[in-house]
Amino acid sequence: MESNRAQWLNQCWLYFKRILALNAFFIFLGFLWRLAFLISFGKSSELSNLKIDVLRAFILGARFDSTVLFYVNAIPLLILLIASLFSFTRLFEIAITPIFKNFARFLIPYYLMMLFIVTFVSAVDLGFYSFYQDRINVLIFGFINDDTWALIKTMWRNYPIIWIFLGLGVFTYLLGKGLRIHFQQKNEWLPLKLKKISYPAFVLFFFIAFVLNGVGARGSLALFPLSEMDTGISKSIFVNHLSFNGIRAFARAIELKSLQTSKWDSNLRHYGYGENHRQAFSDYFQVPLEFVPADPLELLQKRTAKNEWAEKTRPHVILLVMESMGAYWFKYNSVDFDLLGGFKQHLNEDTYITNFLSSSNATIGSLSCLMIGSPQRPVSEFLTESEYLQVPFRSSPARTFKESGYKARFIYGGNPGWREINKFAFIQNFDTVEGETEITEAMGGLKDKHDWGVYDEDVFNYMLKTLGEAQQPQFLLAMTTTNHPPYQLPFGYQGPQLKVPEELSGRLIVDKELAAKRFATYRYSSDKLAQFITKIKNSPLKDKVILAVTGDHSFWLVNFPEQELMQKGSVPFYLYTPAAVRKKLDPKSFGSQADIAPTLYELALSDKEYHSVGRNLFSQTPDFAVNASNLIVDRSGGLLAAGKKINDKYFAWEGPFERLIPGTSNEHQEKLSVRYKSLMGVLDYYFMKEKESMARTP
Repeated sequence: MESNRAQWLNQCWLYFKRILALNAFFIFLGFLWRLAFLISFGKSSELSNLKIDVLRAFILGARFDSTVLFYVNAIPLLILLIASLFSFTRLFEIAITPIFKNFARFLIPYYLMMLFIVTFVSAVDLGFYSFYQDRINVLIFGFINDDTWALIKTMWRNYPIIWIFLGLGVFTYLLGKGLRIHFQQKNEWLPLKLKKISYPAFVLFFFIAFVLNGVGARGSLALFPLSEMDTGISKSIFVNHLSFNGIRAFARAIELKSLQTSKWDSNLRHYGYGENHRQAFSDYFQVPLEFVPADPLELLQKRTAKNEWAEKTRPHVILLVMESMGAYWFKYNSVDFDLLGGFKQHLNEDTYITNFLSSSNATIGSLSCLMIGSPQRPVSEFLTESEYLQVPFRSSPARTFKESGYKARFIYGGNPGWREINKFAFIQNFDTVEGETEITEAMGGLKDKHDWGVYDEDVFNYMLKTLGEAQQPQFLLAMTTTNHPPYQLPFGYQGPQLKVPEELSGRLIVDKELAAKRFATYRYSSDKLAQFITKIKNSPLKDKVILAVTGDHSFWLVNFPEQELMQKGSVPFYLYTPAAVRKKLDPKSFGSQADIAPTLYELALSDKEYHSVGRNLFSQTPDFAVNASNLIVDRSGGLLAAGKKINDKYFAWEGPFERLIPGTSNEHQEKLSVRYKSLMGVLDYYFMKEKESMARTP
């Protein structure tokens, strides 16, 4: 028995080494595959100055490839661990020995199947990229959902399908033959002899190997596991694509698809329009049904007034999105609880409103909607996590400003690969996507960062620097990241002592220490925003910059009852304009983030055609606010819009827009209901048509 056990221990060690050797071989194949990807799709003119980035992409790519292999290794290593636990018990001869003698018969088909899947998906990924210029995403499921037979015929015409499958067949045959030789060889082929080892050390070795394999599958020892957001390593979107792999991209697509429950017309149907999209356009734009154009999207078309100041000045335009800047907290600002700091002075000098709703209660929802000037639809996924990831929208502010001679830039105070927002930004016609890497390099290195990226002050200094160097008018959409868990502040920053009001303290649903961190970070962001605005006002930029500031969403340290639905989703809208065109909004005004783009167009562009479902906040049209929680509110009250088989829930205001109390239906409320439901139906049709237009574009 002892000799059998010793033989088994030696064989167990050999299996472990052979698994590692197989991993090393496939990491090398991953390198060759990535090299082929680079040769096939890379442009030397673009990459000649990005050699370091390309090297980083290969290194990061090896890490991504390793995570896949570590997942594949999990089952064999778990079997080795379990076997080691029983190797010195009576079960060894009865059960473990027979199982282990046949272990190679399990490993060969197991690795053949897994590695074939890896290779097949990688081949599909290559073809997918050749068509969409992106790694596999949710559009891959269009093979099933669209005209499958037509897609098969298209692939047959455009790709050497026979040769591809023949190549896969040959590869699979050679792989199977190689695995049989690899796992069934009887002699040790590495010059390391297994010496006598104690039982605890033997078990500990395989336990550590299994744990390390799990860490390897995570891909990182940092706060977050290795993910697609880590691919934002270069200003070149191709280099970022190069660092990823097909399996991880496919896994991400499956994850997003599993979360999708909507169809293109889900909102039209949910709100009672069914297939009658023309009625939705009639209701929202308030034109008789017979006057809805044959192409209803013509109703989205608008034109700015002639603006001599804009023609002469060509002002820079900044749309700044502050992480978690909720407007609800403005009401608590006081001498002892000074959340706003110097920002309060700018609010008084310029114009702002707080009856303003973000598109959604999630950063990715609001940010992606700002990129196309649209609200978020309730019965739909976020744009970057849906079939619209690759769709360019005509309502994109970047597109509108570029058509007027602007350079459009998206600046993110973190890794722009987060939730694939960098891909979406490029699709929406932004010229550049700039994140923590570009900011760090441009500022000559940064002394301090936080878990999500660079501190707000560094984002603002970078914007001032690049605007000062700009040779053409710029449109900047920028997003900060500091005011986010885990609420880190830069070394050396000392904010004031914030004494939480008793009324607010009694409502907190988190411990006071966490709330204190939250409020301290909010104050830091307000301070740095105020300093940024002050620097603009004290520089030559003061006469040629239009700055709009809003939040992506609020934050929730208290329970918001139904009476505070507006406050729960409210974010500020602040606007600085040069003195020559300074305007003030009625502080009682209502608005939504879809209204920001048309407001900026009217201020900065002259006689320019654009497309939008939003309204210029300075116009005389009825004002209202909407977001994805089915809420629409205006100065008279509001409602929660319900589906076609459920009654809406109506509200009236108590106090100066402080609390919503149950109300009753009236003619105005019914119009609000129609406005919300028809808007969401219009968006369904608009999005679908933009996707169809993209598919027709060669």
